[in-house]
Amino acid sequence: MRNRIIGTQLYKFNIKGFLHWGYNHWYSQKSISKINPFINTDADNAFPSGDAFLVYPGENGPIDSIRLEVFYEALQDQRAFQLVETIIGKDQTIELLEKDIEKPITFNEYPRDLTWLLSMREKLNQCIQLNLHTK
Repeated sequence: MRNRIIGTQLYKFNIKGFLHWGYNHWYSQKSISKINPFINTDADNAFPSGDAFLVYPGENGPIDSIRLEVFYEALQDQRAFQLVETIIGKDQTIELLEKDIEKPITFNEYPRDLTWLLSMREKLNQCIQLNLHTK
């Protein structure tokens, strides 16, 4: 969830960019030695597993990680929020986002339920689809 919710957070707080430092850091901490990211997922205990890279080395170029795929979905969520905003406005989009949750979304507080996330995305999709049919 923490990888997928970032698109929602970027949208809500009008964040204009995001820098992920570890695209393909296939080395140990401080780049002392090269690692095999398929075997050593934490850069020799330097980072949480997978944090040092979003892609794995492949024979024909980089191989996407699950983390990268989820980040892509998060950015697609952000774009869907932006599109819905053009239809119903920012305030109503935030209201739609936070309608069925106890606390407003922040960078520390957010729903950690996949069902909620998929339901939210479906609401966005329905709003977009409805607008496409009414024009």
